[in-house]
Amino acid sequence: MSVKLKRNFYIFIALIIIGAAGVLYVKFVDKEKPLVSLNPEVAYTNDRRPFKIEVHDPGLGLKKVEVRVIQGDKVHTLAREEFAQGVDRFEMEMELPSLDQGEFQVVVEALDRSIVNWGKGNLTTLSRSMTFDNIPPSISQYTMVHNLNQGGSGLTIYGLSKDVVKTGVVLGDYFFPAYRQPDGRYHCLFAFPHDADPNIDSPRITALDKAGNEQVSGLSYHVNPRSFRHDSLHISDNFLRSQMPQFERDFSDESDPFQIFLKVNREMRSANREKVQEIAQKTSPILDFEGVFIRKPNSAQMAGFADHRTYYYQDQEVDRQVHLGIDLASTAQAPIPAANRGEVVFTGVIGIYGQTVVIDHGIGLQTLYAHLSSIDVQEGQVVAKGETIGRSGTTGLAVGDHLHFEVLVSGISVNPVEWWDINWINNNINNKLE
Repeated sequence: MSVKLKRNFYIFIALIIIGAAGVLYVKFVDKEKPLVSLNPEVAYTNDRRPFKIEVHDPGLGLKKVEVRVIQGDKVHTLAREEFAQGVDRFEMEMELPSLDQGEFQVVVEALDRSIVNWGKGNLTTLSRSMTFDNIPPSISQYTMVHNLNQGGSGLTIYGLSKDVVKTGVVLGDYFFPAYRQPDGRYHCLFAFPHDADPNIDSPRITALDKAGNEQVSGLSYHVNPRSFRHDSLHISDNFLRSQMPQFERDFSDESDPFQIFLKVNREMRSANREKVQEIAQKTSPILDFEGVFIRKPNSAQMAGFADHRTYYYQDQEVDRQVHLGIDLASTAQAPIPAANRGEVVFTGVIGIYGQTVVIDHGIGLQTLYAHLSSIDVQEGQVVAKGETIGRSGTTGLAVGDHLHFEVLVSGISVNPVEWWDINWINNNINNKLE
């Protein structure tokens, strides 16, 4: 064989070797490590919370996965899986083994089928430290008696054995958050809402810690059932022509004033209550007010708290709603005093309420002033008891100049009459605080 032929032959063999090496490299060399996740990502947990482990290798697939739980010198191997070729995903619902209170680690190791690292492959190690805690908080109650009225308010004071992420009073579908005080105790102002059933619904204290352990404690209480007034309201065409134009832009797809009224009375009313719930989040952790709450001076009551209203149009029943708050009327554009000292947390228009002011008095207690013709305060302003905050009016869904006044507990409307009564305040609020 000539020199030239030998050289070409060797070049050909070299190209084959390089090509084969390239194929092997592409097929078996994978520099991407496996992806490992452990959910939920928490710092505290208990023996009732499952974890989900997910391992994925986007390259040549998984070779081995091992899951261990380590506490002190104890190692619990929960999984050790070796896989055939072609497996690119591993999932596992992990329940913790028997652990002592305190810190532990979850370690997940995932190895792929690559030949990098001198044939050892790519290794991903996920290690997460957590604290194991399966002891729920204990609740120590300091207020023993709670005399409640349906639609009214109550205050409970208690202590907890540990830090928590959520605590307060639960009553049916309602939750009233508690607020930790400088002395470590918790103050919770709650309501027995007008639509709660005294024969079924019962207030309970709940406390949930960082690990997800929950403790529930009943309250010693008595509730006085109440029946609420039922009114019939007849909607006239004159009312529709005068009141509905202000809401036309909110329901631009509707031109019939009567249909706009129904949407205002149902959809907008519901959305406005959600807005009031949102404002309730802007509250101080300290309850701060001065004596009895002021009632609008020289005013006549036009509508009561929790009046059940049936609406008629052209002698046909068309809707049913509950009036929350009390309507008070005197002279047109009468000055409106702040019912008690507090911080203004909202000023502006809220749908059916029109121009509205909300004042916060702490731990979820707020007063709401609606249908105002003008507003004389601004958000963030601290007002004194009796200070003028605005003037009565007819803004929103109002017939005639009046003040719509509400007392709110964590966004839930309660009977203002209690807060106008110094004896009720002393017996149910002040005496407990002392």
